[in-house]
Amino acid sequence: MRRHSLAKRLIATSISAATIPALGQTQWAFDTSGNSKTWISDYELSLQMIHEREQLGEALGDDDTRRSAAELRLDLQIRCTQGYCNGTRIVLKPRLAADKDERPATVPDPYPDWFAEGYLLYETGGGTRFGAGKRLQGWGPSLLYSPTNRLFPDNGAVTPRRDIPGKPMVFASTDISARGRASLLVADPRLDTVETIDSGGSFQLTRAEWNWVEAQVTSVGAVAAAGGGFQPYAGGYFQHGLGDAWTLGAEFAASRGYAQSSNTGIELAQNRSHWRWDGVINLRYGAASGAETGLELIYNGYALNGAELRNPQLAALPSAGSGPSRNRPLHPFVQRHYALLQTTWPKLFGDRRWSLTARVLQGLDQSSSSGFAELSYSPSDSVTLYLGLSGSRANEDLALSQPVTSSSYLAVDLFF
Repeated sequence: MRRHSLAKRLIATSISAATIPALGQTQWAFDTSGNSKTWISDYELSLQMIHEREQLGEALGDDDTRRSAAELRLDLQIRCTQGYCNGTRIVLKPRLAADKDERPATVPDPYPDWFAEGYLLYETGGGTRFGAGKRLQGWGPSLLYSPTNRLFPDNGAVTPRRDIPGKPMVFASTDISARGRASLLVADPRLDTVETIDSGGSFQLTRAEWNWVEAQVTSVGAVAAAGGGFQPYAGGYFQHGLGDAWTLGAEFAASRGYAQSSNTGIELAQNRSHWRWDGVINLRYGAASGAETGLELIYNGYALNGAELRNPQLAALPSAGSGPSRNRPLHPFVQRHYALLQTTWPKLFGDRRWSLTARVLQGLDQSSSSGFAELSYSPSDSVTLYLGLSGSRANEDLALSQPVTSSSYLAVDLFF
């Protein structure tokens, strides 16, 4: 069993007391010239406390486990507005956490990175941006998994009470037309080792996106990427408004195998040298109240075969790595076809203090399903309470792909 005994991981000393504002202060100046601020800052300081219960599947011992944690989160943004540093932005997201975890060590560790994000960004007068540091990036219309973003397979929707940390990278973006913008990044993918997969090297990605804001909003994007264990792949995404309430979206990617094979041991079916693709198509309805419901169909050309589904090292949590900022070079879905129904109600009962998020993911090839619901209530602007419930079921052939059969949590966020 994993036990942290409430051991604390301290915020980096590089963020000294001189650069953290006092509680309740939202802006301050590092330097002034003619009563005009050169450096200004915005921050959010919150404390999350959570207690979770998980019922593990038979492959993990069929245990009923508990986890309790507290996490202090500081999201700090510092901007220079004039002078030699005009256009410079610094983003820092340190974390201070403690937890007690009874789950087996084979289960991925949700304990947060002490530094979720931390990067420097500079924007020129013409709108070109350069930056470096630890950053989280996402794009596209998909609801749960983005086929064109293999660098971050978890967008946070699966476990909304957990931070999704960034990864070390250098990045740049610039306008390529009146409607289009191109971006480039080179990153450390932070991949865990998987037998038979060569996961070394850096990850490089280029992306271009065009937007039209006229009678209806339309976005079109193209992505090409490779490296860090992943085979070269290319894809694109599309989103278009249909009237005042409906939105149609699609996203796909294709590659000759999913990850790089090391040519040792058994070659995985998804990494053989054959062209395959994965993609999603979805239809969303947005109500005037802010509620949204979406139906998404998912195709996974990298599905595991029968022998791989019986291998717990592959079928159980295929994309989850040893920690929150890590993942494995395996596709996050094990079946070929899925249907996802998801709804979000930010003003449940017509009251902005109540919110509900729920989804059901149904496997269409074999009998499997998973569901999740989270209800939240904010008695005041500084406190939010959460109740989360999830459950899954699968037939015998897919049992290993559902390592957690049910879970629940109670959480509270305090904002200072």
